[in-house]
Amino acid sequence: MKIFPESDFSIELNNDRISAILELKKHTLSKEQFVANWNKQTFIGEIRENEFEIKFSKKLLGEFCVLNGKLENKKGRLKIRTGIILKIIFLAMVLFCLSGIIVSIIENKLDVIFDMVMTILGMRFIFLELGFRLASKIMLNKLTEVIGIKKINVSQKPL
Repeated sequence: MKIFPESDFSIELNNDRISAILELKKHTLSKEQFVANWNKQTFIGEIRENEFEIKFSKKLLGEFCVLNGKLENKKGRLKIRTGIILKIIFLAMVLFCLSGIIVSIIENKLDVIFDMVMTILGMRFIFLELGFRLASKIMLNKLTEVIGIKKINVSQKPL
């Protein structure tokens, strides 16, 4: 089991790679630009010839997952992974709980250890996993709408 959730998909496009990339460029704001209102575009990211790395422009959903993709002709591969800011926040909370466990061991208050361990597990399985699954599903639906994905298959091979 991984600490941070990831998903890999293989896709089939309705159109060819070039038209899909052009449509994606229309709906994506470059991550180098400074814009006051990021919600005008669907995604923020970097798009190259046949590869892209995007996230949602919406503040909360955009931090949950980052989508990497590679398109070839009418097929492609997508990898959705947890965003870096969410990883940092989660690791800070885990370190805080671990320091609480160490302090409770030193002070011989062993009943607090169970609460701290349950807090870590709750954050991982409820907050991270549920949020990632919800955000990645919304992101896949939006990407399907933008570039025209005909079929999505869960794959086992990483990008």
